Amino acid sequence: MDSYSFLKPSNKLEIILDGKSYFCTIYYVENEKLTVFFDQQTELPEKEIEINIYAEDGIYNATSRILSSNYLNETTFYMLSFPSNIKHSQRREFLRANIETDFALTLSLDGTQVDKIISTTKNICAKGIAFIADRQMSAYTNMEVELYLEGKVIRTHAELVYSNPIRVDNTFKFLTAVTFTDISKEEMNFITLQCMKFKG
Repeated sequence: MDSYSFLKPSNKLEIILDGKSYFCTIYYVENEKLTVFFDQQTELPEKEIEINIYAEDGIYNATSRILSSNYLNETTFYMLSFPSNIKHSQRREFLRANIETDFALTLSLDGTQVDKIISTTKNICAKGIAFIADRQMSAYTNMEVELYLEGKVIRTHAELVYSNPIRVDNTFKFLTAVTFTDISKEEMNFITLQCMKFKG
């Protein structure tokens, strides 16, 4: 399984079916099968699918098959066959720059705030941020981001992409990335412009 290290629980996975995209999260990897989940009830047929796995080192495109589904309250779980025809691309959907800027991340569970993280980004792109966290984050938590960039405050909801352990100064931290879920096109263009200025 070492060569499939990108198949980590909490990594974001995109199911492409009949020309539509459905974003879910990897829950479990076992016996050459994947279990993924959606935070709300989602009905998908048992058939061949294309998938994109969003990992720390880029995007992995592959084919798979929906084998079965299960429901737990509002959460929908799907079992997928192990990915095949895997292709790795280090290209990302959006230009990413190592811009360090302040942000606040409010974490809520069942509508109640459980934590608020105030920190500095490691890098940003038009669709998300990455940062170093003191503890691992849960994919089950609802997130709201306030990103402070060039005198502008960008507010959006977000979802966890990954939260992976790394060693920093002889202790363990967590390299964490979240993707924006309802950011406006105008704000995405603004972030992209700042990334282009930084790269330039």
